[in-house]
Amino acid sequence: MTRMQARCINKEARPRISESGSVADYSIMANKSDEPTIRGVMALLTTVSDRLQCLEVKMNIIESIEKRMENFEKDIKRLWVVHEDRSKKVEERVSRVEDKVEGADIHVAELAERVQELEKERDTLRDNVSYLQSQSMRNNSVFTSVPESNGNGNETPETTEVKLLQHLVSAFKLTEEVATSSLKECIDPQECRYMAK
Repeated sequence: MTRMQARCINKEARPRISESGSVADYSIMANKSDEPTIRGVMALLTTVSDRLQCLEVKMNIIESIEKRMENFEKDIKRLWVVHEDRSKKVEERVSRVEDKVEGADIHVAELAERVQELEKERDTLRDNVSYLQSQSMRNNSVFTSVPESNGNGNETPETTEVKLLQHLVSAFKLTEEVATSSLKECIDPQECRYMAK
């Protein structure tokens, strides 16, 4: 006999469950020397059997819930692993995009500096071209009706300058200061040309 069975037999007062499901006290019957009938014992056993079946059903439900919880925990763990993997991939992608954006920002800054340099160069070239055009126009001044001192066209620059100064004063009625300043605008007086008639 097991301990549990021994405890159940040695109890003096055992509750009795009637067919209606209520519990009756056997100690009253024991005092009256009434023994339970087979019918009463069968009813009690049927009730106990029904209750045990209910307990088995409930235990099966609990086991089913436990299995579901285990499956749920496994699913949660799987989802957690998937979530961690995806979050790592997203972090890597974000990091790569940030690197590309930083590289693009640096590249844009370099391009902006280069554009500024090119604009400065363009402005400088434009100024140089304008200057060269104006110098070319000045250097290509043609004077007519000024006689040359020698017939081969090889007179000295000083002689040419003196003749041009005299021509500006006499032909255009300019003062000597204005005529001198006009001649000084030529970068190189040798470049100023005149034509004799």
